[in-house]
Amino acid sequence: MRFFHYNDEEKQLHRYLEERGHTNTVVLADADPFAATRHERFDAAFVGLHPHGLRLIKTLHQGSPDCFVTIIASDQNTRMAVEAMKRGAFDYLHTPLDFAEVERTAIMMGREHQMLKQRRNLETQLADTVGEDRFVGSSHAVRNLRRLIEKAAASSAPVLITGETGTGKELVARLLHDRSPRHDRPLVSINCNAIPDTLLESELFGYRKGAFTSADADRQGLLAAANSGTFFFDEISDLPQPLQGKILRVLQEGEVLPLGDTKPQSLNLRFISATNRDLGQRVREGRFREDLYYRLNVVLIHVAPLRERMEDVAPLVRHFLEHYAGREGRTPLKVSPAVWRWLGNYHWPGNVRELENLCQRAVALTEGDTLDVDLLALSDSFTAPASAEPSSSPSPAESALSARRDRIERQMIEQTLAEHSGNVTRAAKSLSISRTTLYAKVKRMGIDLRRGWRAE
Repeated sequence: MRFFHYNDEEKQLHRYLEERGHTNTVVLADADPFAATRHERFDAAFVGLHPHGLRLIKTLHQGSPDCFVTIIASDQNTRMAVEAMKRGAFDYLHTPLDFAEVERTAIMMGREHQMLKQRRNLETQLADTVGEDRFVGSSHAVRNLRRLIEKAAASSAPVLITGETGTGKELVARLLHDRSPRHDRPLVSINCNAIPDTLLESELFGYRKGAFTSADADRQGLLAAANSGTFFFDEISDLPQPLQGKILRVLQEGEVLPLGDTKPQSLNLRFISATNRDLGQRVREGRFREDLYYRLNVVLIHVAPLRERMEDVAPLVRHFLEHYAGREGRTPLKVSPAVWRWLGNYHWPGNVRELENLCQRAVALTEGDTLDVDLLALSDSFTAPASAEPSSSPSPAESALSARRDRIERQMIEQTLAEHSGNVTRAAKSLSISRTTLYAKVKRMGIDLRRGWRAE
């Protein structure tokens, strides 16, 4: 471990750490403690708050983004220590120092740094094999998922993909098709809850001229358009019951009958379905045909929520930051150890889609080269773990932080509304919050929904 140490009063800390094997400790007690931080990289640091402590945290993270900083503060400097934690400090120690506690903290920083190095090595190994069409991650769940996709792709058996919203079910469907013998044939998909029931049948089956009042020409249905390829039913649980029997016939007979026609068309399709609901429960409730359920559920693939594979958060963050930085023509953002801890303690109710949204927003709104912790609090449900007990009344720095967070959130909401031409439903989905929540935020911030919302 290469330590940086700056504290005028606790010079014995240097000797203590060296005696315990931390031989690369650097002690600076001169007037300019920033010189070494500009030219050297450090794994960890002990920094006193006087007189340059808060500035040193920022400088250290600029020169050594993976540096874990522990603050040394007196009881009189508790408020400043809290501010230091907000700026990315790993921990803080009270003076006079308890050197047993110093050693425990040094060991903890060493473990965190080792884990970070292992994560970096893993990301490097994945870099050559992970593309935008692959599941990013190295968890046990993702490794099993990749193996199952490869096995199922070789077959023409129907596949049912289950998992929460935002876990990547559509990506699994695309991978199944791309790795199948049908990869050079069409992949056609339909979201069963995105099209009104009255239109869904004609979209799926097509129709002949004169089949109904507005049918002034023949139209090929989506099922026929996918012939010899793959058809993907997204949100299959929302398929209207009157259509369930007709889809069952397509599966059983391998043919489709357009509306207004009397001659069925033969089909050769591989069917993939996905749902974020318990389809078996809907069968028991009488809302989904049991015979159709078993026809669709030949191969079951479950995509685990992100909270059950948290070791994948770091590779995903790196992947999305690099992807969106490339689209913007900028260098990928750095991520400080403090931000990694926040990300690792979040529940991720929106799963990978929410994480991707956060990374895209970070690239769009971050002015510097490091991901700002303020952006983590913009999600409607994001609550990061507290660094320390809050004070009874906010300090000027805390008030400024809150004001800046509100300003960034307003900017982000207005920008998203502009991108979606003022459509609140689409904007809310893009922000991974509910439509009701977005309306509440718009009202609270006094944002005028009657404006033109033309992108600048």
